[in-house]
Amino acid sequence: MSLALKVSQVSLAEHGEPHRRLRAIHGSAGRGEWQHTQEQAIDYLENCLFNYYLLQDARAIRLTVGRTAAGEKFLKTEKDDHVSVLLLQLPAIPPAPNQLPRP
Repeated sequence: MSLALKVSQVSLAEHGEPHRRLRAIHGSAGRGEWQHTQEQAIDYLENCLFNYYLLQDARAIRLTVGRTAAGEKFLKTEKDDHVSVLLLQLPAIPPAPNQLPRP
């Protein structure tokens, strides 16, 4: 049985197609915080290591793996159709200083 993790924040790329903007999902469990890249989270979901969810109006919304028309995998919620709308609306973590775009 997989462990359920609540997603509370995201790391986003500034530009790009919506399914490529999500870099990582973040949350906390017990006394620690966790961060999984989109690629890690997809792998963990497909291998039943973790299940992810977010809260919307006090309801748990599961994350699933979507596919673009070209076959690219991306994270989305069970309520989203073709784009990760609900995930992209979560609070974003600012990029670390070494990840900021250069002028």
